[in-house]
Amino acid sequence: MFANTSVQEFFPTPVWTIDLRSQVAEQLNQKLLADLERLTSPRPTQLELGGFWQTQTDMHTRPEFAELTSLLRKATKAALDFLQLEYRAFSITACWANFGPTGGGHSRHTHPNNYLSGVYYVRTPAGADSIDFFDPRPAAAAMMAPARQLNRFNGNQMTIKVHPGRLIIFPSWLLHGVPVNRTNQERVSIAYNAMFSDFTETMSRPMRPGNLPFQRP
Repeated sequence: MFANTSVQEFFPTPVWTIDLRSQVAEQLNQKLLADLERLTSPRPTQLELGGFWQTQTDMHTRPEFAELTSLLRKATKAALDFLQLEYRAFSITACWANFGPTGGGHSRHTHPNNYLSGVYYVRTPAGADSIDFFDPRPAAAAMMAPARQLNRFNGNQMTIKVHPGRLIIFPSWLLHGVPVNRTNQERVSIAYNAMFSDFTETMSRPMRPGNLPFQRP
């Protein structure tokens, strides 16, 4: 009956997953944990139920995190090259650590006035090792038909498993969130934003998720 059928995927949303070699990740993460301990000591002892800690957003300017910053820049450039964009330069506009204790989570959100964002994972206890992405199309949730099997064509949420040494990069406008940590260990990750330098210099300073130490969003 049908002479031909095809499916084309219009307007795809790229999400990049980069894994470091295990030995490189282990050495880097040991150093990061030690540097973060020095940066955040002493920590506040009070935390609201469901909350988490964040450092200030200037980690990319600190010399002790130069190795991480170099890694983030290389990965960001690769993502921009994949998109075949024309631009003069880009800047890392913010970089901060997230500490998710037992009961801590992060509701869905975006990172305004940035082009790409990412999360590098330092410590991910089993059971607190995922990040969720949500369908950004407003009309997509208007009618959700029952599905025999969820997939990228009929679902409205995608989950990526993470582990120490994994970097996830995604468009800054893409809704994302972190499930509640139900383990008895702390989850540690480092997030960052990147934007084209021309934009940050002439149009608008990127909005950042916080500018005070250990502040909840």
